[in-house]
Amino acid sequence: MQNYALITGSSKGIGLALAQILLKNNFSVMGYSRSNKITHPFFNFNKTDLSQISKLKHLVFPKFDKSGKIFLINNAGDIGNINCLGNKNSDDIIDEININVTAPTILCNKFISTYKDSGSELIIINISSGAALRPIHSWGTYCQSKAGIDMLTNIINEEHTEIRALSVYPGVVNTDMQLKIRSTNLEEFPLKNKFVEYFKNDELTDPKDVAQKIFYIMSNLSKFSKNMVSVRDF
Repeated sequence: MQNYALITGSSKGIGLALAQILLKNNFSVMGYSRSNKITHPFFNFNKTDLSQISKLKHLVFPKFDKSGKIFLINNAGDIGNINCLGNKNSDDIIDEININVTAPTILCNKFISTYKDSGSELIIINISSGAALRPIHSWGTYCQSKAGIDMLTNIINEEHTEIRALSVYPGVVNTDMQLKIRSTNLEEFPLKNKFVEYFKNDELTDPKDVAQKIFYIMSNLSKFSKNMVSVRDF
């Protein structure tokens, strides 16, 4: 039986690396992002802007015949405008919450309603962050929304025992988000120098390494009893 993966943010970083690994392992992959870099006979690109919530109402997931496992991987996320509350623009706050938690919630809802009677094994992987576990100065909406992602994972496991949902913490990864963090003014983000040191000391993880570990999780679900998984632990 064919395995399928629906991945948001498939155009770069972890999402791109994971899509490429899955294609090499005979998955059919549906990518949802604003742009695309993949050309493959088993890759289907769906141009999607996750900040445009009104358009997500009309998004329709494809029906699959003779499918084995179907994965939804909510990978897309945006740290947004790095600044403390009181200095942020209201539109920025709305966009950040929409991308990081409202869109994944809508997609989980559509995923469950579309495939719950398909007879396939359903797995949802929500890419979370250590920022979900503690407040970080100037990352308010990011911390808040990633905490919401973790609660979303727990809710799905509570309401749908036939579906496996996991929150995965990828660690500090060498992506465009890290570049944005290092480019922020120190006045707006007092912890900037810490992240500059991560980069200088080569402490950022390659997205391909993180994607490989996520694929390991996907291939060995029975080894992970907890809903929250940090790739740093293995």
